[in-house]
Amino acid sequence: MSYRDVILDQLVARNSREHVFHEMVVANQKLLNRLIDLQKNNTRLEAKVKKVQVQNDTLSRAAEYAQVQGSPESQQKMAELERRIHELNNERAELYKTQGSNAQRLVEMNDKLRIAEEKEKQNTTEIKRLTSTAKQLSAKCELQIEQLREKDVTIQIIHDELQALQLEIKTTDERNTKLKSENAQLLQRWLDKMNQEAEKMNEATEFYETFLEQARNAGKTVRKSGGKWIMQPSTSSSNAPSATVVLPTKAFKKLKTDDAEVYCVRASTTGDMFAAGGAGKKIRIFDGKTGNHIVSLSGSLGAVTSIAFSATDELVLGASTDRSTRIWDLKTSRSRLTLTGHVGDVSSAEFTADTKRVVTGSYDRTVKLWDLQRGYCARTIFNFSSCNDLALVDAEGQTVVTGNLDSKLRVWDTRSGSCIKELGDIHKGQITSVSVSPDGSSLLTNSRDDTLKILDLRMYNVVATFKASTFHNGVNWSRSCYSPDGCYVAAGSENGILHVWNTKTQALEKAIQEHSGIICGVSWNPSGECLYTADKKKTICMWDTALH
Repeated sequence: MSYRDVILDQLVARNSREHVFHEMVVANQKLLNRLIDLQKNNTRLEAKVKKVQVQNDTLSRAAEYAQVQGSPESQQKMAELERRIHELNNERAELYKTQGSNAQRLVEMNDKLRIAEEKEKQNTTEIKRLTSTAKQLSAKCELQIEQLREKDVTIQIIHDELQALQLEIKTTDERNTKLKSENAQLLQRWLDKMNQEAEKMNEATEFYETFLEQARNAGKTVRKSGGKWIMQPSTSSSNAPSATVVLPTKAFKKLKTDDAEVYCVRASTTGDMFAAGGAGKKIRIFDGKTGNHIVSLSGSLGAVTSIAFSATDELVLGASTDRSTRIWDLKTSRSRLTLTGHVGDVSSAEFTADTKRVVTGSYDRTVKLWDLQRGYCARTIFNFSSCNDLALVDAEGQTVVTGNLDSKLRVWDTRSGSCIKELGDIHKGQITSVSVSPDGSSLLTNSRDDTLKILDLRMYNVVATFKASTFHNGVNWSRSCYSPDGCYVAAGSENGILHVWNTKTQALEKAIQEHSGIICGVSWNPSGECLYTADKKKTICMWDTALH
């Protein structure tokens, strides 16, 4: 059924509803005309009654006069007049009856007329409502007709686009078939090349093993020099140490900061110093071996959340909750530069290897790259979530990894500001710490889900997971770290226990309690001689990890 048939059916239905009242209106008109006729007849009868009354009065006076005269003729006339009066009285009575009947009928007709008028008003209201509805429906019909026209045009356009896409798909399929054929040829060539390389490698391996066996028989070792394998006298392997660090057993020194809680601790790049900061709004510098206090660096207007040293230990920076990062000169103990631009607390900051730039992460969901030579922000990267910690994957800071409040790990290219990789299924809780391994091949993460994990930075997959029944991450800024040789990872728990795991076996090697508060910072001296831990109850512990 087309839209024209629908409109025609609606008009027929409207006419059928409105014509229902036509007969009632006609009947009402007839009753009104009849009422007018009855009113005229009633007026005429009333006039006739008045005339008869006048005649009756005249005859009554004549009868009285004739009675006074007393003549036979008068008596006869009197009798005739009385008879006439009697007839007139009867006629008047009949007229009264007729008038009463007419009055009753008039009342009934008035009632019917009133009812008819009320119905007419109702019908008029209903007609107005139906007319308005009909207008609305007509407008809707016109709108739908216009929409149908637009849809017809759209359908035609889509049909044309579909034909174009089908043609493009056909062309793409042909190109895809051609590329598959070329790919198969290239794959076969690559396999042939790999087989040749494998044969060459097998020959080289066989040659090397034969050469090595000859060297062993001759009591010599083999080394590579100038691109060639040569033999040299063998040295005893007992002189070389088996590892650069040993596991800690007990804190050999505890330092107390009386003024405020400690939030972070960091060993210097050379290992000669370490620094601690927190709610006291200052950074304390200590001797890396003795723990003696060297200097306090003030100037921050908020709590210090992160500390980093430059490559030469000439500069130290402190990220703060005052939305800024300050850089101090350790020779003069004075603030050299203040980096402002974040609109939230700065949670982490790192120097690049050339000390020309600084990378900062903040709770305002941005990562900023700062040019220290010019003293301004060179690039702002939108991180999609609050940044708890960041680490530089390469020394130049071209690749940065952030651990975030939304439990996701993101790898960024600071040159373009684009996200290289986003990993959202590593942890179930927010990531509180990220650290790159000493060899730069893997990444250590710490999370509020009470686990530490190591990721391969080439494949972005988890290669190790560390957890313990006594380990519970207590704060959002809890830091973990690698040992300098990469054989161990260390992290602190909310119950004050230091945990150390083996990176190869993933086994818990040590769980030692020297703290009474939540451990929020762990840092290993690059020389491997000391491990530093700090808790919120103003205690810093120094652990001996040197190989004696």
